[in-house]
Amino acid sequence: MQGTSTTAQHIFEQIKTLPSDSLDELATYVDFLRFKARKAEDAEPAEKPLRVVKLGGLLKGYDVDVSPERLAEVRREMWRKFEDIEP
Repeated sequence: MQGTSTTAQHIFEQIKTLPSDSLDELATYVDFLRFKARKAEDAEPAEKPLRVVKLGGLLKGYDVDVSPERLAEVRREMWRKFEDIEP
C-alpha cells in the first residue's frame, strides 16, 4: 500500500483484480475496519483519571475473622476440596 497517498480509485482498481472467492474475505476486513473506526470515535479520552475506591473498613461491623491465619486456613480447606475431585 502507498500510505496516505492511496486513493479510493486505486483501491477499486486493485479490488477488480481479486479473484471472486476473495471478496467475502475482503468484505469481512472492510467491516472490521469500519468497526474499528467507530470504536475509536466512541472511545473516551485516555486522559480520564482512574477513580480510586478505598476499601478500608469495608467489613467494619461484621463479625468476620479476616486475619492472615484465617485466610490461610480457608485456602487450605478450598484446595483440600479440589484434591478430592478425581479426574
